[in-house]
Amino acid sequence: MEGGYCHPIRREQSITRLARNFSPPGELEEKAISRTVETVGAFADSLKQEGAEAVFAVATGVLREAKNREAFVQRVFERTGLSLRVLSGEEEAHLMLRGVLWYLKGEVPARLVADIGGGSTEIVWVEGRSPKRACSLNLGAVILSERFLRSDPPQPEEIQSMEAQIKDALTKAREGFAMEGLMARSLHPTLVGTAGTMTTLAAIDQKLDDYDPERINGYQISSEILQGIYVRLRSLSLRERKNVPGLEEGREDLIVAGAAIVLGLLEVFRLTLLLVVDSGLLEGVLLEGIFQLP
Repeated sequence: MEGGYCHPIRREQSITRLARNFSPPGELEEKAISRTVETVGAFADSLKQEGAEAVFAVATGVLREAKNREAFVQRVFERTGLSLRVLSGEEEAHLMLRGVLWYLKGEVPARLVADIGGGSTEIVWVEGRSPKRACSLNLGAVILSERFLRSDPPQPEEIQSMEAQIKDALTKAREGFAMEGLMARSLHPTLVGTAGTMTTLAAIDQKLDDYDPERINGYQISSEILQGIYVRLRSLSLRERKNVPGLEEGREDLIVAGAAIVLGLLEVFRLTLLLVVDSGLLEGVLLEGIFQLP
């Protein structure tokens, strides 16, 4: 049931860096492909052991842009027997929103909902419980980190160049919304954020040693606090970031770029608060799949 409840039996995730060293329109590198295929294979093996009756497998972001995506999809099929569905940017944005709305009950005022991934950022303008416009931007935490943040810790000029690209892309997105009569001044001042960057920032602000979805869902962070977290993280070395409470292992070199995108969203769309939601694309894919079962 759309408004029902799913009881998680087992929940795992892994950061495989499929977008490592990728620059569109290029190809995924072999090491990233092998690493990701084996991770998907391990998940598929676990699902078989759990007796899963249906599996929904999707791909996003960087795979949309990769020249060798069909080869990757074939290798996943050969390893797991799963037919991987490559989502368009619009499909990804709408499924992400479906997962977010599963948590946000009742009517939703005009708001932006965002999901920052490794290769792209999805933004949806939502009113009531309906999307008005969605867009997918080539702003991803992995791609931006590799393109700009080459020093450890990042140098001021690297940060400035990255922030300039983020602001430029988001300004164009805002202008695209405005061309359809969706003006930033009419938005609720709270950005709704889901997925790894957003939930990690909420965990960092709460200094969580162990990730707890109940303490993440609905957590709010002001732009001032986010700015403080960002300034601190970018001043630390990779080794030092690994010791930051709440920072997920494997995300220490991505969180600076991710936080910069969040702050860019708040600045460009003149928002003041981040509302973090733990449900998003995963839950949206699950809901869609369940309702399409015979």
